[in-house]
Amino acid sequence: MELSASFTRALLTGFDRAYADLVRVATRSTGSRDEAGELVHEAWLKLAEHAQASGQAEASGDQPDDTTAYLAVMTQHLALDAHRRRQRHGRYVEGAVLQEQLAPSHAPDVADSVMYRQALAVLETALAGLPERSRAVFVAHRIHGDKQPLIAERLGVSLNTIERDLIQASACVEDALQRWRGNHLGSARRAGRRRSLAALLSFAGVGLGGHLGWQQWQLYRQQHVQWQARWQSPRGQQVRHALPDGSSLLLDALSQAQLQYFAARRSVQLLQGAAFFEVARDENRPFEVQAAGLRITVLGTRFGVEITPMGRGPSRVSVQVESGRVRVEPMAEDGATATARDDGFVQTLEAGQALQWGVGDRSPELSPVESAASWRHGELVFQHATLGQALERLARYAPFAMEATPDAARLPLSGRVRIAQAQAWIQALPRALPVQVQQQSDGSLLLSRRSRS
Repeated sequence: MELSASFTRALLTGFDRAYADLVRVATRSTGSRDEAGELVHEAWLKLAEHAQASGQAEASGDQPDDTTAYLAVMTQHLALDAHRRRQRHGRYVEGAVLQEQLAPSHAPDVADSVMYRQALAVLETALAGLPERSRAVFVAHRIHGDKQPLIAERLGVSLNTIERDLIQASACVEDALQRWRGNHLGSARRAGRRRSLAALLSFAGVGLGGHLGWQQWQLYRQQHVQWQARWQSPRGQQVRHALPDGSSLLLDALSQAQLQYFAARRSVQLLQGAAFFEVARDENRPFEVQAAGLRITVLGTRFGVEITPMGRGPSRVSVQVESGRVRVEPMAEDGATATARDDGFVQTLEAGQALQWGVGDRSPELSPVESAASWRHGELVFQHATLGQALERLARYAPFAMEATPDAARLPLSGRVRIAQAQAWIQALPRALPVQVQQQSDGSLLLSRRSRS
């Protein structure tokens, strides 16, 4: 059913009155009050987004007979959709775990490990004796897996030259391996050149051999991306994403994140906005979030991260922990931790703790937090903020533009605001701050400082 513009506005008008009833309905459906708050907020966001998309078009449809009843049905449908998503994700995770459990083990015994360490030492010596270009071509193609045309373009030579270098390098390496085995080069080369060399290189790939293989394997684990994604959310909409390891990411409105999973770590870069993470524990692969010069590392926990722009100054980062523990430390420009130079800090946060930090700060500000990432529940909390910062934060949701004059934007502000009541909150600001609110011809709101006369 396509809702008319006036029908949607009527539902938004009655949303605040029905809020408590909707949370109760959603709690009965989900069994979790926290999840219920998220679903009710999602319902409001969908209505606000639809109202914004409808513009100023007048309705041709009917008005709701019972706003609360209609919104309750909408919330129950959202709860059912969320339940189905969890079931699908659960089946996916179970299938992935089962596939991993059924996968054959390729780990060799101790004798095999010793043998291949010796073979890799022979391989390393043989490579060291090759001409520099032949060695580079062999390593790029046979170890890193680069295509021959790509190597030719990178080195500025012809494809035929690359092929000749590969033949020369492979022959030298194979001869060295056959001598190590004690075989006669002529018959052994014809019988098993490709098989023996491929076996050795594949074993080097799993890193259980000598120095060269181990270095290549460590480099592979650190740099080879197994899975990646880049997500962003539109204005007025929060978007939840399921991650392949069983974790989940909730992006706040107008937020953006880039994710990469490696063999030894899980990495997220929060580019703008805010996100809430529910991290599945994996001791062999820590979960790392980078945000505006700050690194947050965890094994398994629930926490929120938010980047707050500060005008012309450096952005500030907020970390709020709901459960578990996280380690927070600043990063140097090269991506290393600043603590390595003894000019940073390492702070461990536990459940109910929050941290505020900006680039250039010598130490972070610590404080308790009642509800981590309260925006998930449709509420924003401002502490020691300015009016300009509050308006910029609300702008991620509001279907209308808002701005403040420079002197009004600097006014200090603390308090709470329900996102669904943003416009009413702004209209009530003159009772708390020396400002006046003017509605412009295009529907936007302008806040300016009230004169003292």
